[in-house]
Amino acid sequence: MKKKLITLVGILALTAFLSATSFAKDNCLVMGLIPAEDPKAMTERYTPMKNWLEKEIGMCIQLFTATDYTGVIEAMRAKKLDVAWFGPFSYVLANERAGAEAFAVGVDKKGNTTYHSYLVATPEAAQKLGITNPLEGEAGMNILAEKLNNHRKSFTFTFTDTASTSGYAVPRYFMHKAGIEPDKVFKRVGFIGTHDAAALVVKNKIIDMASVYDETYLTLLDKGKIAADSVVIVWRSPAIVGEPFAYRSDLKKNIKDALKKAIVRIPSDLTGSARLTGYKLTNDSEYKVMKDIKKVIDDLK
Repeated sequence: MKKKLITLVGILALTAFLSATSFAKDNCLVMGLIPAEDPKAMTERYTPMKNWLEKEIGMCIQLFTATDYTGVIEAMRAKKLDVAWFGPFSYVLANERAGAEAFAVGVDKKGNTTYHSYLVATPEAAQKLGITNPLEGEAGMNILAEKLNNHRKSFTFTFTDTASTSGYAVPRYFMHKAGIEPDKVFKRVGFIGTHDAAALVVKNKIIDMASVYDETYLTLLDKGKIAADSVVIVWRSPAIVGEPFAYRSDLKKNIKDALKKAIVRIPSDLTGSARLTGYKLTNDSEYKVMKDIKKVIDDLK
């Protein structure tokens, strides 16, 4: 039933997209953005990058953000998207379903291309679990499993999207390794759609715990929309391979080459992310670990 629902949502999102972009010019590229945050906010963040790339490659670019991750993947499969910004897990899905090819990944000021998934909780839930500092990695998830078993069915929990890396695939993978079955451990489990929404429902004590993208958490913290003592980090994942830009495998070679040449020259203030200072080239082989995680996730469905 869940798979049918996800497919239906993707079809509806794609139908809306096709309608919205029916006026696209023949010489325009269409760039998709997974909705890690509110779609409008995502578009605003990446518009300066889009404008700069247009001048560099000599082609107009239209931005598209679906209401869910599947909508972006399905749009690329229908060849209505030429290039897209994906999370690692949604990239793996797009690689399988739509022939997406990773070509660039963001780099932060320390030269890192990785990021993290957080599990966050209300201060009351964190106190009840006895967690004052974030538990780390696989060992930390094992400790969290013991604590949750001592408070079985005490807390509500939300993931973000079934195609999200930090909002679903990575925390679900480590939960599985630690023996946590969400439906049995938590009072209620759901999917809320975006990372900012996940953090805010914890802040407002609507949900006890949630999985979130570290950049979204830190951005909300910087903007004063959440506080470290109102949305408490209780677990932090190991480093996750960075979110790639990917183009369709059948895109013309001259356009692929132009995109690769341009993206590594993007100014540090136009990366679309406060965390990133630029991009470097990457390829599909860098996402083998995520493909291995996907095999585990597939077996859990």
